[in-house]
Amino acid sequence: MNFSKFFSNLQESPWYREFLNPVIDEIEENNGSLLDIGTGSGKLIQILYEEKNIECTGVDTNSEMLKEAKNKLKNTTITLLKIEANKKLPFKNNSFNYITICNVLFHLDKEGIDFLMKESQRILKDKGKIIVLTPTGSSGILKLTQKYFSFKNLGIYIWYFATKKRSKTWKNNHYLKQYTAQNIITYQTQTPMNGFAQLELLNP
Repeated sequence: MNFSKFFSNLQESPWYREFLNPVIDEIEENNGSLLDIGTGSGKLIQILYEEKNIECTGVDTNSEMLKEAKNKLKNTTITLLKIEANKKLPFKNNSFNYITICNVLFHLDKEGIDFLMKESQRILKDKGKIIVLTPTGSSGILKLTQKYFSFKNLGIYIWYFATKKRSKTWKNNHYLKQYTAQNIITYQTQTPMNGFAQLELLNP
């Protein structure tokens, strides 16, 4: 099994739905269009398409991940596109009501983050919302086990240890809080999923 197939299967676990729920809750039903940057195998936009009846587009730099997403979303009207890192996104200004960025920014360097945030602002509609979701690497293995241990959730341990170092750095650096202060953007944050996730909301 290749990594993209493994990751796609991992996303079917109950814990992953709980991870995504804070993002899903921010999306109004039947309200406009959404771009998911770093969509991977497309689990988030699959849920939003089915449960929120919103027009979804997913982009990613990974061809294998997009292949998995196409298989998962073949009976939908969702658009999937391959993009290149640090290249202008193939959309006009003011195209989307929502932009979601999950499990992405904490992997990038400052140049990549700055570029992606500026592009997100460019293609976001007036009064739109940028929603960023990242693991925190916090709370510890004991709490993780107490809250999520079951045979259906065993993949959460892989996710926790694979993301722990980078996600703790992201959380401690408060990058988006500083970015929004410098660019006069409304910023809110919360730590759902028993502290294992960080949701950041930007309203340019």
